[in-house]
Amino acid sequence: MFSLFRSSHAFAIDLGTNNTLVYQPSKGIILDEPTSIAFDSKRSSFIDYGASSKRMSGKNPKHIEVMHPLSKGAISNLTVAKAYIKEVIARITQSRFFKPTIVVSVPSDLNIMERNAVVEACKDGGAREVMLIKDPFSAALGSEQAIERPQGVLVLDIGAGVSDISLLSCNGIVMSKSLRIAGNDLDEAIIEYFKAHKRILISQSDAERLKKELGTLFEKEEKTLQINVKNLITRLPESFVASSKDVHQAILPLADKMVTLTHSMLSELPPVFAQDIYDQGILLTGGSSMLQGLDRYISTKLEIEVNAVKNPLQNIILGAGRALEETRYNPLFGA
Repeated sequence: MFSLFRSSHAFAIDLGTNNTLVYQPSKGIILDEPTSIAFDSKRSSFIDYGASSKRMSGKNPKHIEVMHPLSKGAISNLTVAKAYIKEVIARITQSRFFKPTIVVSVPSDLNIMERNAVVEACKDGGAREVMLIKDPFSAALGSEQAIERPQGVLVLDIGAGVSDISLLSCNGIVMSKSLRIAGNDLDEAIIEYFKAHKRILISQSDAERLKKELGTLFEKEEKTLQINVKNLITRLPESFVASSKDVHQAILPLADKMVTLTHSMLSELPPVFAQDIYDQGILLTGGSSMLQGLDRYISTKLEIEVNAVKNPLQNIILGAGRALEETRYNPLFGA
């Protein structure tokens, strides 16, 4: 098994709710695409996937449906997931006959049925062998953490669908907690806030844009951004100037839930790990950890150091790739 993992016939995949990344040993990241696929009911077939299918979202005719095979970090539609993974494998192998070994990084809270769905989708999609590695391991390895030592490493991973905090030591998960509230829920909170308080409807893409450009957990100099919206009173389109203050109010309740999750974990830490964690702090990763001020907000609320990783969007796939390349981490893999 170990020699297969080091060969060019093996790939690591971060199959995320919003984005899928693929790592190939000796080459690095070879694919970074939205986890999206389009189905044409007239032709009864899937017609596009990745970035090109995502661009259709919201502007597609009724006979074309833009689908997302994952929700909250788990496969929500097995048929769609199989079709999507088949496209991914075909693209990275460039052959319909080549069956690679696949290592998939998955959230730590997936139950046995959800884990089996990932394995089934990958095998039906064209993989010869499928092994799973949990996201906290990948995140820690992607940040060069020595998780094989008898020393606690606390990883807070805030992705698109799931927020997960795990205590790692001796190549194992000592304890973990998850909250199925993350980046996509921040987008929805922004949409709902403007609907309730400003009587306007904004698109999913504009909500994500507001989160990235105006979203902050510390109110400071106010910023604004002009977007096109639908007025819910007149039912007509109009131009609207959104403020960072409004976005702050929209996202704050969910940020507090992430703080509560972290506090709950800290309060239950075994005493033997307390010194490790308070000495080195919490490792913060995941695409949604890029929300401006989130690391400082959690640190201020809980009076503990929070260290944001350098590359949160690629941290997990780089760690999964490292596990694939270094045989000492093969024990982290499971079916």
